[in-house]
Amino acid sequence: MPIRVPRIQNGFSLIELTVATAIYSMGLGSLSLLLLLAVQGTSEARLETMAAAQAGSLAEMILMTSDAAGHYALAPGSETVSCDPGLSCSAAEMAAWQLDSWRRQLATELPGGQGVVCRDATPNDGDALDAACSGEGGTVIKVFWRQPSGASEPAVSPARHILRLP
Repeated sequence: MPIRVPRIQNGFSLIELTVATAIYSMGLGSLSLLLLLAVQGTSEARLETMAAAQAGSLAEMILMTSDAAGHYALAPGSETVSCDPGLSCSAAEMAAWQLDSWRRQLATELPGGQGVVCRDATPNDGDALDAACSGEGGTVIKVFWRQPSGASEPAVSPARHILRLP
């Protein structure tokens, strides 16, 4: 009598395919989450860099003008200053014009961007609604903006950049 050889099965079973698909899906889900977090971190870093650059540019304007820090420490206002750099303006008018231009640029480059120059003994406090300037201590530039919310954060979080002038 001939010996029967068991037939060898080729391929995968349905259970093996299901397990492999589940593992593959979890891996792709993890990679997409990492990509989302990387994009969010890049966006936050871009806004922080933009705020630092804007604060640095105003600091250079202040430091180029001798004894002008007092002229820049003005209360935030919405009025447009009529002084133009090509015209002959006083130091106070020029400072007000530059500060107004700087604030308009902050508003266009940063979401909810606002800035203030003030004297503050504790500069690491305050927000866009109240800069919390004490009027004492060194001159500081405070830039405020709204940080976009992440996947786990339900609301927009406020952010700030502080630059102390020498």
